[in-house]
Amino acid sequence: MGKTPLSMLATMLAALLGPTTALASPGDVASTRAYIQADYALVHTARINMKTGEAALEELRNKLSSECPNAAAASPENQAAEQLSKEVIGAMSVVFIRSDVQAVASFASTAGHLRWSNHKLTHKVLSYAAKLQALATLAMPDVCGDLKAWATSGYQTLPKSTTQFDQYFTAEDVGIGEVPAHLLAPYERFGERRVLRLTTQFENELVDAEARAVEPWSKILDALALQP
Repeated sequence: MGKTPLSMLATMLAALLGPTTALASPGDVASTRAYIQADYALVHTARINMKTGEAALEELRNKLSSECPNAAAASPENQAAEQLSKEVIGAMSVVFIRSDVQAVASFASTAGHLRWSNHKLTHKVLSYAAKLQALATLAMPDVCGDLKAWATSGYQTLPKSTTQFDQYFTAEDVGIGEVPAHLLAPYERFGERRVLRLTTQFENELVDAEARAVEPWSKILDALALQP
């Protein structure tokens, strides 16, 4: 017996939505829609502010180069130097994300209240939102002060402020788009795919910007005579 028009339509819709999505609960679908919209708004704003962030990195390089040039001259290449280098990376993250603080706060406010039946996905989203919020509100470290304190000790004692900052920064450091796409995929709707493609495109551009930050980081270390 052939299919009726209604059964054919149901088959077509199932093919478009995917078998798992078709069975997703309304709550999962609603949370996914809210997340996709909030995530797009975040990365769209971050992309717009990308050049501002890169200019802030250049300003930081000029500031450190003028305030404490060669502050670590003749310093050893050891774990302490690595930790101070990480402090520089943290300082760069602080200035780069500064123009996105409001966008991050808006994203975290939305994403922080979302829930899914998949507890792993819920945990990933909540953790991602919390880390972004913490990173966006991270206080600027005193790189020059810490370098000078290390030098004053004869490069024997790392300032407590450096170890504390590094511990906090390491705990909260997060890459853009950290929530695995495959966890969201079962709850996505066909009409959301264009937004998802744009979000992925913007995330890739931001990742490229992070890669470009290696150059100013290297120049800062050279200016400070810091060798991790």
